[in-house]
Amino acid sequence: MGNKSRFVWHDLNTRDVHSAKRFYGELFNWSFEKSDNDPYHHIKTGAEMIGGIRQMEASERMPSNWLGYVSVDDVQVTVAAAAAHGGKVYMPTTAMPNVGTFAVVADPTGGVVAPWRSAHPEQDQEPTGPTPIHAFCWDELLTLDPTAAAKFYTAVFGWGAEAEDMGPMGTYTLFTRPGVKNRTQPDKSAWAGGMMQAPPKVPHSFWMAYVQVADSDATAERAKKLGATVVVPPTDIPNIGRFCAFMDPENAALAFISFPRS
Repeated sequence: MGNKSRFVWHDLNTRDVHSAKRFYGELFNWSFEKSDNDPYHHIKTGAEMIGGIRQMEASERMPSNWLGYVSVDDVQVTVAAAAAHGGKVYMPTTAMPNVGTFAVVADPTGGVVAPWRSAHPEQDQEPTGPTPIHAFCWDELLTLDPTAAAKFYTAVFGWGAEAEDMGPMGTYTLFTRPGVKNRTQPDKSAWAGGMMQAPPKVPHSFWMAYVQVADSDATAERAKKLGATVVVPPTDIPNIGRFCAFMDPENAALAFISFPRS
């Protein structure tokens, strides 16, 4: 598939776009721009477009959720590879004129992602500067079967999988992008995301997106006041930063993280 595959976009699928815009606008200072596709609104942090909010149809039975899009060279080939390696295809390859081509697939453990190929590949250039505050900065798979998930993502997206001992937090797997330099550690490969064993009370595998914030504790308090349910309170990750995971008022899961100031 090409080791350049990485998360490039995130959509919120929700039953109440108006409430979602109010919640996330106050939480992360995001702004929103209505697209030509009526139920869809682009998410912006400053001048940068980072994702979208989609109004779910009444017939859709899934709960509100965040969906990450992974750039690939060929969506149809990626979908075929996903099916061949035990995945499920929830939405077949779909072209949006002058926008791009995408599909929605699940790995064998249930984690859902959207392979994506932009109609304007120049828009998906590798980032060079630091991640802006209130932009997406990480994607993490909490899975019921890390071994099966690692086999799937290395085969389908060409990622590497490097396990690290996190002590009391258990084993953490970094998905790497062989051949692409790490922006902060040039002697290492760039990262595509991470993976860990889902906690005992988590009933299914899912991808969790992270938003970078300046202060995780202050953001957690603001989230609670806006109606979110904090499921993991602000917690230190040794030598990394401080993160928090929450469910928004529509029960879509998301996380945020702050890093030490240099």
